[in-house]
Amino acid sequence: MEISLLQENLNIALSHVSRFISAKSQLPILGNILLTTDNGRLKLSATNLEVGINYWLGAKIAKEGSVTVPAKEFAEFVSYLPPGRLDLSLDSNGLLTVSSAKAQSTFTTIPSADYPQIPSFDPSTAFDLDLTLLTQSISQIAFAAAADDTRPVLTAIVFQVSRDNLSLVATDGFRLSLKSVKLVNPINLSSDQVSYLIPAKSLVELTRLSKNAKKIKIGLTPDGHQLVFVLDDLELVSRLIEGDYPNYQRIIPDGFSTKVFISQSDLAQSIKIASVFARESANVVKFNVKKSSVELSANAPQMGQNQVSFDARVEGEPLQIAFNYKFVSDFISVCQGEEVVIEFNESLTPAQFRDQSDPGFTHIIMPVRLQD
Repeated sequence: MEISLLQENLNIALSHVSRFISAKSQLPILGNILLTTDNGRLKLSATNLEVGINYWLGAKIAKEGSVTVPAKEFAEFVSYLPPGRLDLSLDSNGLLTVSSAKAQSTFTTIPSADYPQIPSFDPSTAFDLDLTLLTQSISQIAFAAAADDTRPVLTAIVFQVSRDNLSLVATDGFRLSLKSVKLVNPINLSSDQVSYLIPAKSLVELTRLSKNAKKIKIGLTPDGHQLVFVLDDLELVSRLIEGDYPNYQRIIPDGFSTKVFISQSDLAQSIKIASVFARESANVVKFNVKKSSVELSANAPQMGQNQVSFDARVEGEPLQIAFNYKFVSDFISVCQGEEVVIEFNESLTPAQFRDQSDPGFTHIIMPVRLQD
């Protein structure tokens, strides 16, 4: 294999691909990146067996070939080189030589034949989707998915697409985020609706990788166990999670007895103030809803206590209820509008948080039991 390419292009590619290297795998080759010449371009591939990536970049190919190189060391070495031309050549002993204007190094390699295959999609299952709409929706709900693997199904995001609607759902058992949006441009599907359980981590990576992309195609691999996201110069391949997702519709209350309309900035500032004390007391912040205001308070026995009030428009009966402040803060961080609506029933039933500017976005938070 003999190729020439620009350091700045290779460095960007390695920074993306290296994120998918397995740090704890028992297979040494998964600590490597696969380099393959492909129709006049260089393809970089990496996988941790849960999510994989294929990344293409321009190169001058003098001799075809493929090989795997140690990911961490190779990426670090290339990042230290100055911008300009790099020459990569593989000899018969399996040594990869990397040459720049002022430096030359060799890397030991592992043959590419031992590297797991990263599949592409089945065209019969593929469809196009509005990329901006997808990434914005992921950013609004991904934080609500579970972070640990105690219940693997809760680490997934429910991804449902019909001809004219996209719905994403995430929950960790204590909160739930739902985003549903009407598609401006209807899409062609092989069935009325498709639904997948996709690891939240995979979709978060997709939002990072798609910042400079313009379009996206999505399709299943031939075995139906993985989903492929195709961007301009890369493919992200994610495994699908198997299992029965909780019936999240049962969590969303049918109606509410109290509605509170609050300035988003007032709520954000008040939560920050209360968090100083809440962090020392199981993250609990108490909401005291009055006739025309809301009072937030946190009590940390070893530190002290605080109260902060702000004006609000209240419809219904006053009540007291408590939440994990981090859950409220996460919701506020993705709100686009200037006003937030919080809807309650009782102090121990789920509350609904909504962004007034986004009717398709719903966030449910389970309350914390107040101690006397």
